[in-house]
Amino acid sequence: MLVSFQFPIADVRPFGSIPTLRLSLPDWPEPQTSYYPQFVNYFGKATERRREPDEAWPDEIKFVKASRGLRFNKLEICTVNTSEQIFHPICAYRRLFCDGRAVVRMETGIAHNRKQDKLTKLSIEDVLTILRCVSELPTNVLDRRGVPKTSTIISQGKNLAHLYAHASMNRHEENVVEGYKLVEAGDPMILIELEPHEIADDLFSSEKQGLTLIRKDWINGANALFFRFETSFGAVPTWILQKGSANSDQLRSLRICLSRLHAEREVLDLVLKQIHRRRLLNPPTEEIVDMIDDYFNERTKIINRESWAGIKQSGMAAAFDATSSVIRPAIREQLIRRYEGGRLQVWKKIESFQQQRRSTRSVKVINIESGGSMIERQVNVSGTGNIVNVADYMSDVKNTVNNNISSSSASDEVISLVDELTKEIERISNQIDPVQLKKLGKNVQALSSEVASEEPDKRWYEVSIQGIVDAAKAVGDIAEPVIKVAEKLSLLLLV
Repeated sequence: MLVSFQFPIADVRPFGSIPTLRLSLPDWPEPQTSYYPQFVNYFGKATERRREPDEAWPDEIKFVKASRGLRFNKLEICTVNTSEQIFHPICAYRRLFCDGRAVVRMETGIAHNRKQDKLTKLSIEDVLTILRCVSELPTNVLDRRGVPKTSTIISQGKNLAHLYAHASMNRHEENVVEGYKLVEAGDPMILIELEPHEIADDLFSSEKQGLTLIRKDWINGANALFFRFETSFGAVPTWILQKGSANSDQLRSLRICLSRLHAEREVLDLVLKQIHRRRLLNPPTEEIVDMIDDYFNERTKIINRESWAGIKQSGMAAAFDATSSVIRPAIREQLIRRYEGGRLQVWKKIESFQQQRRSTRSVKVINIESGGSMIERQVNVSGTGNIVNVADYMSDVKNTVNNNISSSSASDEVISLVDELTKEIERISNQIDPVQLKKLGKNVQALSSEVASEEPDKRWYEVSIQGIVDAAKAVGDIAEPVIKVAEKLSLLLLV
């Protein structure tokens, strides 16, 4: 059994106003690996796969060993108890890939130690128990000061992106601080690969609660289940794979295909976001527009291709979308204004992709309890696939605000406006990017806390109100009422 974690990273420094912010070495995607191999600071040296390149993805042959980038805490003494067997985790690999442009990904594999007894006939409950425990393994990632950031493996995406940015930053250039903003973590993905003797007879026989069974003729006869695994940091797309009637090379192609497509989509989403934030094409120059045109053109070809080495890509995408129910149409961002001077036909290629990815959907996620029992829930997905339970989140925000203002000695007008502000945020909560919703919620909670303080500090009022206004402006016209209420509070609290 192998549990693989993928952490996509969008690095748009080559598209920025100072493209030399990223170090010129290694020579991605073909780093030197033989004599004096190239390396990435804090991660490791470049090497080649032991096996031949995959026929669908020939650029997958070289990577950087990343054992220094992600470190485990006493992995050798960790075990996972299923109903009748014990999973002994061992690190199978840690790899860093880069396409030479914007797509970077860190991949880590956790396998069952072959020195222990073989795992046999695992039920879905056993597999999910192992997944839950492995995703919570403690790990360390260094920050920019060299201090270890300890957290569960599933939550290390942002820390890995920060470390990669620091490791590959040309600190002799100006605006290095801005350079860090151009490297961002996407949502992770998990792949579970099972050996034939490890699966129970009925594991892939039919769909189960919350699990989507992929048609075998789409994937060369392999077995595949898809679901969204709910963690404390969000819901993570997860695949369970087994070769079935496919051969080892076909299963390998499937694994690489799923990994690549997830990373490509996540990074394309984040490139579009960086344009929207005015960190790219500000102002647009002919050279940078040409580079982004070329990137968009290549990436949309990868994402829209019908198949890879016999794997029906469109079929897997359909299965993924079948678990979602679109509940409101996407709002087209006016990014085309930022793309003035570009080749508009290239933009049109990604317009439908952008609308689909920014749709708001109602999806099912699986919360795995002790013993592998599954609890299925309905949540909303918005933005670039980030999943939040909007109702639960807003309930927490309202409870915090109500508790604070109920004990506040502030004027009735202030308390009424804080309450109105919370209601306005709730009103638009299902229609906006979850990232901005969390910013609005965090700041209104902080504002209500200061209102309830015995000795309120105006500086904290100013920070909270400005945070609300900035997030509302990022949302657009729909959040105009939020800004108006915040401005009224500013006149009362900051005089």
